[in-house]
Amino acid sequence: MKIFITAGEDSGDLHASLLIREIKKILPETEFEGMGGKRMEREGVKLVENIKGLSVVGFQEVLSKWRKLLKVYIKLAEKLRKGNYSLFIPVDYPGMNLRLCKVAKERGIKVIYYISPQLWAWGERRVEWIRKFVDKMIVILPFEEDFYRKRGIEAIFVGHPLVESVVPEISEEEFRKKYLKTSLPLIGLLPGSREEEVKRHLPLFKKLITHFQGNFEFLVLRARNVEEDIYHGFRTVFEEPYSLMKYSYLLVVASGTATLEAGLLCTPMVIIYRSPLITYLVGRSLLKIPHVGLVNIVMGKRIVPELVGYRIKLEDLAREIQKLAKEEENKRIRKELSNLKRILGGSGAVKRAAKVICENL
Repeated sequence: MKIFITAGEDSGDLHASLLIREIKKILPETEFEGMGGKRMEREGVKLVENIKGLSVVGFQEVLSKWRKLLKVYIKLAEKLRKGNYSLFIPVDYPGMNLRLCKVAKERGIKVIYYISPQLWAWGERRVEWIRKFVDKMIVILPFEEDFYRKRGIEAIFVGHPLVESVVPEISEEEFRKKYLKTSLPLIGLLPGSREEEVKRHLPLFKKLITHFQGNFEFLVLRARNVEEDIYHGFRTVFEEPYSLMKYSYLLVVASGTATLEAGLLCTPMVIIYRSPLITYLVGRSLLKIPHVGLVNIVMGKRIVPELVGYRIKLEDLAREIQKLAKEEENKRIRKELSNLKRILGGSGAVKRAAKVICENL
């Protein structure tokens, strides 16, 4: 049996690799081909295309890479048309994956979408596309199942895969010995997983470090798919991202999956996101929900502060950090975030997703 599976960014590569591992436990002889990164490749996927350089956020970045993205789409679509696949599993990455769903269905290949695009936030017009070209949605946020079922689309909530995978890699004692130079409270800075967003956030982080010099110690999380020299001048953590999130007194996190990861570790955070002006203006006009950070969306209220826009002022960010640094507020947020694991469905999400897929083959 051959399965075609496509992820387009680092988080998708992680989720897809965990899913592949569980599917192989049930159906050991299954072969996988598609698009992904190093994690998927380690699980035995024959990569038609590597995701390096493909991750984009916002309209401006899509426009800047449209030739490359089109070339990759044509390559993947041709592979889907010619390959003898039993199933296509698109993982998030809607810009390309939704179009590939149409190709798969026209070829008579069953489509089970894993990790829903955030249509509930900005793209409900794409629901009709999913209704036509996707057989089943496997969703990882609790409200998504109801969202799709109300629109006539078969969906099942399996829980969030991060619940069981987000654990510190080393002990706090080891972490402090390896990275910290002082006894000052640690602030972890997470500028994102894509090169463009890292470049937009690091100048703000540099000002922040200078502003609070002598009050906090700072470490920056270096993303897997971003060149090391981009972080020149910063003290970074690479191999122990969850340890950094767990052992920080508070975090500054670029909006995305990392906000859920930090939330599962119960660490208070300020969510930020600087975007190009055109992306900000278009995004603001499309956004249909009151929050941007995933942790706030899932919790259904603003647990942690958000600073999102074309420009983020240092004084605004510093003010939010000072609030979170107060012991009483820091403890209150940690207590609120302790509910997140239960809301996200507890452990076993990936096993449940693999079982659903294998039962539908």
